[in-house]
Amino acid sequence: MDITTPSRSFGAYHLSVDTLRSLEAKGYRSPTDVQHEAIPLALEGKDLVVQSRTGTGKTAAFGVPIIEKTDLDQVGVQAVVLTPTRELAIQVSKEITELGLGRGVKVETIYGGDSMERQLEGIRAGAHVIVGTPGRVLDHLRRRTLDFGGVKTLVLDEADRMLDMGFAVEMGQIMDYVPEERHTMLFSATVPIGIRGLIYHYMAEPEWVLLSEDQIYVKEVEHVYCLTTRFQKEATLYKLIEYENPASSMIFCNTREETRKVATFLGNKGLAVAMLSSDLPQKKREKVMGRFRNGEIRHLVTTDVASRGIDIEDLSHVFIFSSPDSPEQYIHRAGRTGRVGKTGRAISLLSAMDLMNFNRLVKRYHVEVKEIAVPTDEDVLSRKAQRVVESLVEAGRRLSLEDLAELGPVARQVAEHELHDRIVAALLKEVLAKKAAVEDDPDEAEEQALPPRRRYDSGGGRGRGGDGGRRDGGRGGRRGGRRR
Repeated sequence: MDITTPSRSFGAYHLSVDTLRSLEAKGYRSPTDVQHEAIPLALEGKDLVVQSRTGTGKTAAFGVPIIEKTDLDQVGVQAVVLTPTRELAIQVSKEITELGLGRGVKVETIYGGDSMERQLEGIRAGAHVIVGTPGRVLDHLRRRTLDFGGVKTLVLDEADRMLDMGFAVEMGQIMDYVPEERHTMLFSATVPIGIRGLIYHYMAEPEWVLLSEDQIYVKEVEHVYCLTTRFQKEATLYKLIEYENPASSMIFCNTREETRKVATFLGNKGLAVAMLSSDLPQKKREKVMGRFRNGEIRHLVTTDVASRGIDIEDLSHVFIFSSPDSPEQYIHRAGRTGRVGKTGRAISLLSAMDLMNFNRLVKRYHVEVKEIAVPTDEDVLSRKAQRVVESLVEAGRRLSLEDLAELGPVARQVAEHELHDRIVAALLKEVLAKKAAVEDDPDEAEEQALPPRRRYDSGGGRGRGGDGGRRDGGRGGRRGGRRR
């Protein structure tokens, strides 16, 4: 498993005291498998091809070597990390910034949709590390606002996704601006043919670290499927959500129209849901993600393109509403939960037309799946009632002695009244409405065309929490930029 192993220690890599303190401050006690394999090789300056499942701690696997090898006395950019999306760029930049805090390493994030002037300020302030998406990075290079002449380390993060999104040409063009003598690391969940082309063009005798060659899916995720009709999918999804009661979930659809339809259906049922689409402005996108991470929104309906690069550590569930086109897509969707050793649950909703394709998807990587039944209305009501009772029992235990003395007689009178069921039901309705009512953000509601809330959740945990335009085309790449 890609979880921390107590017998391992970051101290074994002879890291600086400042970096060790930064790792400790982030709660990193011992390295994961990918960190244990990659960090020593990277510190030696070896080119690396790392195939590792999602959620295994790979950012620190290349972030720590970058921090350690940064020369604080040298002016200019020394390391570049390319990512497929703006969200991933932001997350990677944040991680490397925190890892390099002790040493004083400066990191700048560059992506489309953000202020060019803000990015220029960070570059001029002496950024040592650039983390960005290929399109905006190439834009800076062509404008001569960014100089990669002093770059020593280049990282291609989630390289398979960059190819899927059509960034092969941009990646090849960026190579023309990077010195041939450099340290190159490529991280990818899968290594399709296109990735091997990048390796042969731009890397020199790389070391291969294959931690997920036979099983690239996250082992800590339980993979299940639920059979339903095509016309009952929305209703089945709603029942599953109410029955499972996820702390937070992502719901994957194949098209923007389908995403809107599902989000609207769940919103009409009163769930705290939002829709994430690729055409959403960056500020709105960040606002939605902020509300999702802090628990105001528990369910996020999205497509693969819109969700690329989003990493939620505590995501408990993934619902796959529409069957994906490829095994890799399925792996990436399911891999959003069960991050860094945590457990998760991936539930696929399948109609009869989806079965053949689903079997093909899971057999490709030997994913173990099992079937679950659609919850009945009685099952759902029973689960909801159980959550309410547990919540009230906990509240009763916290009740002060003074309140108990004052309200106890009233409670006993209610219990003895002939209409006690109706009285308790009326009290529950009022209490639950006050407890869980969440006003919609007017701007966001208008942007997503979701209806106002009409029902209140009865309990459950609170979840925590780009250049996303191209999907196909641009497969070419260029020779050149090869090291030595």
